[in-house]
Amino acid sequence: MSLNTPPTEASPPPRRPIPQTLLVVAMLVLAGAAVAGIAIYYELNPPKSHIAGPTVTVVDDLGRTVVVPENPSRIVVLAPSIMDIVYRLGLRDRVVGVGCDAGIPGGLLNEYSPNQSALWNISAGLCIADYPSLDTDQILNLSTQLVLATTITSAASVEQLSVTFGLPVVMLNPTTLQGIVSDVQLVSTIFPSVSSTANALVSSLNVQLNNASNFDSNLSTNGVVLPTLLLTYYYDQGGYYTYGPDTFGQSLIDALGAVNVAGDSPLVYYELNGSVVLEDNPQVILYGTSWNDAWLVGNETPSEWASPTYGAPYWSQLNGTKVALDVTLVSEPDPTLILDLPWLLHAVHPTLYPSP
Repeated sequence: MSLNTPPTEASPPPRRPIPQTLLVVAMLVLAGAAVAGIAIYYELNPPKSHIAGPTVTVVDDLGRTVVVPENPSRIVVLAPSIMDIVYRLGLRDRVVGVGCDAGIPGGLLNEYSPNQSALWNISAGLCIADYPSLDTDQILNLSTQLVLATTITSAASVEQLSVTFGLPVVMLNPTTLQGIVSDVQLVSTIFPSVSSTANALVSSLNVQLNNASNFDSNLSTNGVVLPTLLLTYYYDQGGYYTYGPDTFGQSLIDALGAVNVAGDSPLVYYELNGSVVLEDNPQVILYGTSWNDAWLVGNETPSEWASPTYGAPYWSQLNGTKVALDVTLVSEPDPTLILDLPWLLHAVHPTLYPSP
């Protein structure tokens, strides 16, 4: 995904450790501003290939044509959203490294929640430093055959790996929920050995998307007024970090049959001023939290959001239904997000959509 620079209130308050979501957003802000330039660069400078054996040619989410080895056995995954795809396709045993913020407090937990680490068997031994810069030497030393990355990874690092060293880098950058399904299909193209698993996953994802679309159509047919919604993954004293147009967050809100209160924001990723949120008074607030990880969201449990001293601006004055979500649902465009649509639809429309 690509981000534009948020307003000046972009730094986290000094009272908390730096949260994973804000770090991710900060990195995306820097990387995303150049996404169009990256695509143009690679169109003019296609990656060199030194691959022996069968290959597959794919077009990634930035429009780059990349030649990759077929069924590579050693891959590096540089984002949790991609790891979700890799795990669900049964490819975890091929992962030799994952990106993490090794040099700052929290380390691996700045990228992967404890639940994710346990489910996916992610340990510090797999950690490849990716902030403030990617350790490309470490990737090369692992005899890596393929890197799966998002635009969090800097253009310079992608250039070094793909152009200088001929290591294929495939960029996954979904800006819609359907784009997540496309990314599953893209990865399965590289790994034809898991095609049956991929087809089953794609079928499950499309069922959920179709169910959501049918529900939304029924709302429209029956003249139901759509609720206004704030989807937020972090707050500071200035306001709420949220999603504007042309983002997977906006796509999610559309799928949930709601109206994004930040839908007309001038930036795609935006900090909405607290007083503006109070004026808009959204009917539903979906907010990212973590109950079990002090680093992931800086202790931003539901009680932290509601704290009268350090909590979210005007929180007690907002009258909408407040639903706490695992922050990974709010910040990571992956299959888990789509598979959880029934629960999210019920949270937004408790009297109209049955509890899953």
